[in-house]
Amino acid sequence: MASLRDTVKDYQDELRDGIAWVAFWKQGRSWNAEYFHLDMDDTLYPEDRSRLEEIKSIDPAAVILNGYYCGHLGEDMSLDELTAGVRYHYENSMNDIDGFIGAHDDRLPPEVIEEARAAAHEAGLPFSEKPYRDGEDFNPYVFDGSMSIEDFELMHRMIEKERSEQMAEPILSGYLSNLGKYTEGRPAGEWVTFPTTAEHLKEVFDRIGIDFKHYEEWHFTEFQSTIPGLTEHLSEYSHPDELNYLGKLLEMQFDDDREKFIAAIEYGDHADSLQDIINLAQNLDCYWIYPSVHNEEEYGRYLVDELEEPELPEEAKKYFMYEEYGRDASINDDGMFTEKGYIYNNRNTFTEWYDGRDVPEEYRVTPQPPQPERPDPSKVEMDAAAPGQRTAQTAEQPQEPRPVIPIVLTSEKPAEKLKEITDRLEQGIAELFDSERYREYLKVMSKFHNYSFRNTVLIAMQKPDASLVAGFSAWKNNFERNVMKGQKGIKIIAPSPYKIKQEMQKIDPHTQKPVIGKDGKPVTEEKEVTIPAYKVVSVFDVSQTEGKELPDIAVDELTGDVDRYKDFFAALEKTSPVPIAFENIEGGSHGYYHLEDKRIAINEGMSELQTLKTAIHEIAHAKLHDIDLNAPKDEQQPHVDRRTREVEAESVAYTVCQHYGLDTSDYSFGYVAGWSSGRELSELKSSLETIRSAAAEIINSIDENLAELQKAQDKEQTAGQEQPTREGQEAAPEKPDPEAAAPGKYGAQEKAGAAPKEAFTPETIYRVRRNPYSDSRENSYLLQAYVTQENGRAKMGDVLYTGTPEKCRELMGQLKSGELTEGDVKQLYAKAQETAQTAGQDKDTFSIYQIKGGDETRDFRFEPYDRLQAAGNVVDRANYELVYSAPLAPETSLEDIYTCFNIDHPKDFKGHSLSVSDVVVLHQDGQDAAHFVDSVGFREVPEFLQEQKQLTPDDLETGETVKTPRGTFHVTAMSREQIEAAGYGFHHQSDDGKYLIMGNGTRAFAVAAEQAQRDNPLKTAEQTTEQNGNMIDGIINNTPTVDELEAKVKAGEQISLVDLANAVKADKERGKGAKPEKKPSIRAQLRADKEKAQKKNAKQKSQDLERS
Repeated sequence: MASLRDTVKDYQDELRDGIAWVAFWKQGRSWNAEYFHLDMDDTLYPEDRSRLEEIKSIDPAAVILNGYYCGHLGEDMSLDELTAGVRYHYENSMNDIDGFIGAHDDRLPPEVIEEARAAAHEAGLPFSEKPYRDGEDFNPYVFDGSMSIEDFELMHRMIEKERSEQMAEPILSGYLSNLGKYTEGRPAGEWVTFPTTAEHLKEVFDRIGIDFKHYEEWHFTEFQSTIPGLTEHLSEYSHPDELNYLGKLLEMQFDDDREKFIAAIEYGDHADSLQDIINLAQNLDCYWIYPSVHNEEEYGRYLVDELEEPELPEEAKKYFMYEEYGRDASINDDGMFTEKGYIYNNRNTFTEWYDGRDVPEEYRVTPQPPQPERPDPSKVEMDAAAPGQRTAQTAEQPQEPRPVIPIVLTSEKPAEKLKEITDRLEQGIAELFDSERYREYLKVMSKFHNYSFRNTVLIAMQKPDASLVAGFSAWKNNFERNVMKGQKGIKIIAPSPYKIKQEMQKIDPHTQKPVIGKDGKPVTEEKEVTIPAYKVVSVFDVSQTEGKELPDIAVDELTGDVDRYKDFFAALEKTSPVPIAFENIEGGSHGYYHLEDKRIAINEGMSELQTLKTAIHEIAHAKLHDIDLNAPKDEQQPHVDRRTREVEAESVAYTVCQHYGLDTSDYSFGYVAGWSSGRELSELKSSLETIRSAAAEIINSIDENLAELQKAQDKEQTAGQEQPTREGQEAAPEKPDPEAAAPGKYGAQEKAGAAPKEAFTPETIYRVRRNPYSDSRENSYLLQAYVTQENGRAKMGDVLYTGTPEKCRELMGQLKSGELTEGDVKQLYAKAQETAQTAGQDKDTFSIYQIKGGDETRDFRFEPYDRLQAAGNVVDRANYELVYSAPLAPETSLEDIYTCFNIDHPKDFKGHSLSVSDVVVLHQDGQDAAHFVDSVGFREVPEFLQEQKQLTPDDLETGETVKTPRGTFHVTAMSREQIEAAGYGFHHQSDDGKYLIMGNGTRAFAVAAEQAQRDNPLKTAEQTTEQNGNMIDGIINNTPTVDELEAKVKAGEQISLVDLANAVKADKERGKGAKPEKKPSIRAQLRADKEKAQKKNAKQKSQDLERS
């Protein structure tokens, strides 16, 4: 039994502080007390209000007091005075609980609640008292007495009705339009609701005129969905099968899943494409969502109050900063507050159920054209039937020449002009994909097919109807024509090489090796070297000139049925990389290219014109899109999507047909705008360059073959008679020709067939493709190199980077522009991997390091610790690379790690089995410990974790110098990678190409351009002592160390191999032997003493770049 004085004694601090309110009540003869805090708005917390009502039910006379607000209490009172004050309030019923609750209750009075109930019923709505009395929402599925039975039933009827209305609303619908009619200005379309059926979609296709004969292409012009944000991720060329797949998945969702899906769409980590969204709908378990949480403070309260993270005592919660805690937690989660609640990715495995290629059979609804008995469609490139083919060239009415739209350059310096026109060129490419502009570009390309891609675009931008261009002087001097007054020039990019004189090694014409002088050094001679460069020049079209009539430079135009058809088709057959044959093809297709059989099939019975056009289209497929179906998928060259293949083949066919005057009126390019939408500029430029080069190759090949046929048929003429040359064509700036760059040569390029064929030079191309082994967006794409081959195909090269599509495309652009090299990109990836693998070091982890590849680390690889020490080497972190890192379980030992990574290593482990010289770093309790894998067991190597001294070029100077026109530079034994790591960049190259001059802004050194593997200096000596050629490995295994030999080496003298052999023999006779493991080898001593001698005799350490 507690007295009042004892109870007041326990709460005297609270009474004196005047912050908390303390309730006092009697239970029997015992006094009790408890303190309470008001909320920030001076109201009671609901749980405190309930507790006070409970206290009042125990003792109706209970009081609640505060030392600041209540009389007879104060901060300077003694315990007895405070006890007397509490007793006074209790006995006189001052500050009772009813009055306190009434003064600090935020609930509405009963009369207001009744008014609200009446208003709700009048509006036909159910009413619950719970929000008014407790400040909490009610559970609509639990009858808790806060509403009447009638209101509860009314609420459920309304919920059912609302749900039915939502179910009646289409989840996803799109306006499907006939693309052919749309481009003809006769739009025909209809709304389609997904999911749908194959029968319904077939009816829609019939109604909008997609019959797969005259019209076979469709697109979506608009989408509608009840899911916010979904339509933003759909494109006009979304496939109906994919939309149906998505619609079916959404239809099967429950309400909770739907809310999470909407939030995940807004979160956006898997919403870049329709494929991503289909997979997202099947991976909602990868996200956690809290529907009641909409801001940082609510999230903080949810974590603390509901999840008890962290667990806090009740009194601490009243002072806790919920908003700041919620903000930190959301940043750590990488979460997002959405209208549907707080959502974040819980890092569960995101499974790619749909790979973007094959929609599951049960979701396919798109009607297919009638398929005849033909090869597997996946192994052919079909030529779509073109509507309304004509059989003859439509006579074109002569048109007035269009004025030049000049590119006005504001820069004065040539380099700045070049940059300015390049920027305008990028803008012109982006604007090229309007239907008519694209057609005009192809027309220009048909006339200037041997021009570079850049200049073709520039001509199309400024004068789309140009037919023959030449410089101002070239028209006057070569063609006796003058540019008319007031005509604007067409600006293009032309080669402008310049020559410099350089000292170069003299080469013997017979041996092709450097000539050695009497002094034993290579003889040098001064030579002129041509440096490629470019500048902006102006040319003029023939329509801008007047004067002497030009010879007929047009090619023979071909109509639907002409005498030269057989010759032209024969030329096409020789141009084609695969055989061409005729067969009866049903279903309206004109032809196809068979990927497996490597052949082209053309439909029988077509007009000669259509036969030629189809053959050109399929030849383009065979040249551009052939793949080896028998090769492993990871070795096949990248296969662009179907729409890109069709755009490229159709564009090549149009260009070739336009060049030879074949009827092109039936070609429609309305779809190129949709095709180009959303694609990177680098990808569009790549396709345009592919189209240009393929069209030029086909045109040049046809010209050559036609010329050969003409010579064979016309035996009366001389065999060497040349075909008329095509004038006014510019040498491609990418391969500068001094003759082409000479003044007045713009109109005098010979036909490609007359020039000797250049030797094939492999080129490296880069592509960004999906990573088939991706498990997250961070590694969803690959940046891969491909090397072109002489047969027109590309061989798969290295994977340079794995990451997000945005990062891969950014790096691809930097590679193409020359800002980065392949080595730079690989190094960036290695650093990103090491950062990712070593992240989260607060947890216990283990990391495996293995020695890097290359000759520089050959002497350290698989060497035990004692042998490394004997050779004067250390376990240096710079010689290693991180190959694996993973969490460390408490019970895992070093022996467990060794066993695991030798017998059953994880699938994602890419290194070799754990071996001697590897290092395992254990991170435990915030500390790192490095363990060297020795020949027996492990050895702790703290030096591995110590920062090693950075190598400098001075440390590895060889004592030699290299002279270039810019100065004299000391040679360092560093590799290019090592000196770049030391902060030096490429400055220039020696004339003989053997050395690279590397500088850091103030100093410069020379390094070998190609650091070839050095011969072991003991290999020859070993050959004199080893009895078996298979034993020669650079270590004289049967040779002990020799004191005399050591003395000579230390003195800087050279070693005679004869003396070495004699010493070996003498030591053998004396039975003197040594174990290489216990003493440094001759090789190690030679290397160490040589470095000391070089440092001793080194001259001036550096060369100032400014003096060079």
